[in-house]
Amino acid sequence: MASQKISQFTAITTLASGDYFPVVEAFGTTNKRVEVGVFDARYTAAASGDAALSTAVTALATGNAALASGNAALVDLDGKYDKTGGPISGPVVVQSQSIGEPEVTPLASGVIVLNFSAGNNFEFTLVDSSTLGAPISPSGGQCGAITVRQDGTGSRTLAYSGGWQFAGGTAPTLTTTASGVDVLSYYVTSPTEIQTIASLDFQG
Repeated sequence: MASQKISQFTAITTLASGDYFPVVEAFGTTNKRVEVGVFDARYTAAASGDAALSTAVTALATGNAALASGNAALVDLDGKYDKTGGPISGPVVVQSQSIGEPEVTPLASGVIVLNFSAGNNFEFTLVDSSTLGAPISPSGGQCGAITVRQDGTGSRTLAYSGGWQFAGGTAPTLTTTASGVDVLSYYVTSPTEIQTIASLDFQG
């Protein structure tokens, strides 16, 4: 066949077996025709590659689903630890602050009963001579501090009953000046033994 320009070939809108496709040699100026079948294997190989790519995409989608599931598990931390009192095995490392806010009773008189299940730190202001009674639900190993304040009058005394223990068996005499401040630091050995140290007369 005589040499022809590509533009002179009849346009092919569909390809079937036996059709030819015009190409130009890498060297020279002679047009040659290549049977479509030559390309068929390449199409087949491409199809296989596409199938492999499709499988990879499916695997990626599966991986994303697993990742999403992991993220959901990470978000759902409430179900991993019982915040109402579930135990934690092993040491707990706090990298910043661990704060137990005090339970504050603004005015106190009579028998004062602290709820140890509500917190570790407490504060109250005496408005009359009173007694610090056995706390509610003390737990072995619990520790904290109790700030005892005098009101604006002062001269209020505090006695102790129900498990409060002091060095030498002698309860401290608290500061009695108006607006005086004392702190009782305690450690619960058992629900009936609360070892206590008094730090007296804090002033600015």
